[in-house]
Amino acid sequence: MTFDEILATVDGNGNGILPEGWGQGRALFGGLVGAVLFEHLVKSVAGGRPLRSFSLSFVAPAAPGPVSLRSEVLREGKSVMQALVSASQDDQVVSTMLVSLGAARDSAVAVAGPAAPSMPGPEKSMRLPFIKGLTPDFLDHFDIRYAKGMPPFSGSQAPDFAGYMGFKTAPSVMTTAALIALVDTWPPSVLPMLKGPAPASSLTWTMELLDDPATRSADTLWQYQVHTDQCSDGYGQSRATIWDGDGNPVALSRQTFTVFA
Repeated sequence: MTFDEILATVDGNGNGILPEGWGQGRALFGGLVGAVLFEHLVKSVAGGRPLRSFSLSFVAPAAPGPVSLRSEVLREGKSVMQALVSASQDDQVVSTMLVSLGAARDSAVAVAGPAAPSMPGPEKSMRLPFIKGLTPDFLDHFDIRYAKGMPPFSGSQAPDFAGYMGFKTAPSVMTTAALIALVDTWPPSVLPMLKGPAPASSLTWTMELLDDPATRSADTLWQYQVHTDQCSDGYGQSRATIWDGDGNPVALSRQTFTVFA
């Protein structure tokens, strides 16, 4: 199924389908789960306000098949709405997303977001190949290119990397849900330091929107750069920035991840 076809299964009544072919180890790709959660929120209670931030917890592995979705408005004011959306399978919650949406307001304060990094262009960057049985299945749907740093399991002396991300088959229009899926395509920031494959996964993920991704083209190659804050005892924290194809900052992302090595 394409990204558009997956989101088309999501309705405002709490129904959705998580497809085969989008796996990541024993679980479904977390970025797709986040996109499905947000799509349900938009179709049920979101009310047209732009997304300002979300905090997503991966409670249990999500599997291909039907998923039950539930959205609840916690508070709605004149400008801001706070809501909670969750996904369940077999009566088990698999993920929850706390969402803050807010309409634009006039303000005398304006501070520019982070400048885009200097790095080789997409055509000079290393495209991550999809290798059936070796790389995660979901990567077959994305165009991931490393411009700085090393790919996972390359035995690098340092973590962190930067590059470009896009869909192999672009959605019909760019949406916030599509950007949510794209940002999570990148692996935990310390995996380049490992010399061989090892399990790793996101535990929690927070993303803050600086601009509306829907104003960009669906075939944009977005820029991404991640920094590791620390990693010990099998847990790490990282922060990333996302820019559009013209170098305008669009989102900030933070993750707590686990590494089983």
